[in-house]
Amino acid sequence: MKKYLLTCVVSVCLAHVALAQFTNQGAKVHIASGIVVTALDGVVNTASGMLTVDGTLRTPADLDNTSGATLQGDGQYYIGGNWTNDATFSTGTAIVTFDGDQNSTVTSGGYAFYNLSLNKTSANLLLADNMTNGNSLDFQAADNYVVLGDYNLQVADIIGYGATRHVRTTGAGFLVRTVDGAPVVFPVGNTSYNPVTLTNAGVSDLYRVRVAGNVLNNGYAGTAYTTNVVDRTWFIEETVPGGSDLSLQLQWNGSEELSGFDRTMSYMSHFEGGTWDSQAAGAAGGADPYTQSRTGITALSPFAILSGNFQPTVDILGRIIWKGDGMSGVKDAMVHASGDLNGVAATDINGNYSFTLGGNGDVSLAPVKHINLLNGVNVGDALAIQRHVVGLNPINDPYVQIAMDVNRSNSISTFDAALIRQALVGSPNALNIFNKSWRFVPTAYPLALPPWGFPEQIDLTGVNGNQVDQDFYGVKIGDVVTTFANPANFGAGMVPLVLHAQDQNLEAGQDLEVNFSADYVQNIAAWQFALQFDPEYLELQAVEPLTALPLNTDNFGLYGQQQGAIRAVWYHPDGYELPGGSELFRLRFKTLKSGAPLSAVLDLEETILPGLAFNSVLDPAPVELHYSAVTATGAPAETVQLFESWPNPFVHTTNVRFFLPETCAAQLRVLDDSGRELLRVNGDYPAGYNTEQLDLRDVRASGVLYCELVSPFGVWTKKMTKIGK
Repeated sequence: MKKYLLTCVVSVCLAHVALAQFTNQGAKVHIASGIVVTALDGVVNTASGMLTVDGTLRTPADLDNTSGATLQGDGQYYIGGNWTNDATFSTGTAIVTFDGDQNSTVTSGGYAFYNLSLNKTSANLLLADNMTNGNSLDFQAADNYVVLGDYNLQVADIIGYGATRHVRTTGAGFLVRTVDGAPVVFPVGNTSYNPVTLTNAGVSDLYRVRVAGNVLNNGYAGTAYTTNVVDRTWFIEETVPGGSDLSLQLQWNGSEELSGFDRTMSYMSHFEGGTWDSQAAGAAGGADPYTQSRTGITALSPFAILSGNFQPTVDILGRIIWKGDGMSGVKDAMVHASGDLNGVAATDINGNYSFTLGGNGDVSLAPVKHINLLNGVNVGDALAIQRHVVGLNPINDPYVQIAMDVNRSNSISTFDAALIRQALVGSPNALNIFNKSWRFVPTAYPLALPPWGFPEQIDLTGVNGNQVDQDFYGVKIGDVVTTFANPANFGAGMVPLVLHAQDQNLEAGQDLEVNFSADYVQNIAAWQFALQFDPEYLELQAVEPLTALPLNTDNFGLYGQQQGAIRAVWYHPDGYELPGGSELFRLRFKTLKSGAPLSAVLDLEETILPGLAFNSVLDPAPVELHYSAVTATGAPAETVQLFESWPNPFVHTTNVRFFLPETCAAQLRVLDDSGRELLRVNGDYPAGYNTEQLDLRDVRASGVLYCELVSPFGVWTKKMTKIGK
């Protein structure tokens, strides 16, 4: 299609000019009064051109004013497409009419219109930036809407509006008008027509109005009410806060009334002070649409129409923080709200909880958590309590003292340490007393020493609005040894407790003695571990403490012996030097079945009770079991052994321990669950017990990994767990 390009000074004086596209590139063009110019393919004023419209300029397509150009005059525009201005638009007293059957998007570029008309056929005017109309906005046809989106429209006067022709506030944009003594209508709607009428007996000001679907319990956000309200919120603001004395009328349709709403007992509510306020209820005006009014309004925020039976809700939010590190959240605690407001909320993985509760008044918040009683609890905690009680290592942190009070008696005694020991060995009586896993302290409460009598709930009085930051510290009962929470520090000051037993081939009917001795340990004050035997092969007859340490039968838990479980827990406030070869205890079995070595049916079992040892300054280390192997003739023989890595789980580094019967070259490999090699360490290792530290800080994989020992004697594999990436 041919396009016409004007590049000189032109005075258009014909009665009618029809162009494919009217492009003014740098010229001065004047459309005089009485002249009509029609551009079928749009209007482009560009390259510093000056287009003066005192007559009429029509196009069913777009108008673009760009690149330093000027558009001016007091004439008329009829635009069927988009209006895009990023240059100068001097409106004068011009009338801009948007017509046609397609939506028109308006980019004002910050310049005001004077008179704006909307005469489309079932199409809309869409704002692409904030827009000002200095004189009037005239709706000339039904099914015509100005859709604001997130932009504001400021208008002096609006005419021709109604239920099918008004301003749609579909986003964050407002209709803006000046309000003084006379009533001013804001013809707004969201998906239907919900106009606002404002009358101001105070100081004249620019007021902003928009309407949105839903009534939210926090006014601007939160949970939507589903009963006893009109499903609309009117947001009203003023440019200069203060000085207002407003009368306000809101209009709604019967289809917007939610279940339970009674228009014969309704009122206009104002969201103030964090809640929807109450007013005297009365009958609504009108007959679909309906209205309610309110006077004496001096401050502005959201407004809504509520029924007399409406009950407001409040949000209560908080967090439970593990006091062990002051950062981590306590998951799966149940926070109970009681009093005038009632409910239960669970904490998420970050320790956050929230309520949306109906009503107002007094409420108490009390968290509880009873699951995983022994999570984080080990014999080192019992040792720490015992050393505190006898004065060897007093602990003066009030939160740790709460953790030490295992039986919640508001005191710390040897009984608390004994409860941990008995619980670890599986005593039902001890577990019945040690039946609560966490205690909670409001973070705002200053704990004293001793901390007894501290509050375990937050009491809120006169609640009529949202409550935030209702936070607690969570204290894990029995978890006293804080270093246990940092796997990277494990084993720093103590060697593993290595137990030794003689392997042998089992023969049915024999009476079997298994003596457990230990390698040299300079300072041992506590240990815990579990042994698992196969009940198809062995029947436990007795556990006999030996003389190397002050042990007795109370240090062994046989509550699971029918399933083959033996638990061992011992501590003493004074550390002991344990000579190499010291005999600790003896197990007596009746052999029920032949055909397996002892080492195949009796071993440590971490899933029953993790193997841990502590010295007197509470440095932890693992517990390991080494078997002296047997040859084909039944004589003792040495063989390769790969032990569990330590620490495990770990963050960056872990120590791998293994036993080699001869000096040889060996290889350690770390693999992921697909068999991909992540790390390899080659070395020449002496016969006997060896330790190799693996540094996996640069390995991106995490979760379950596999450590593989490759030697001339074969391949051995153990699982390990890396935390984080």
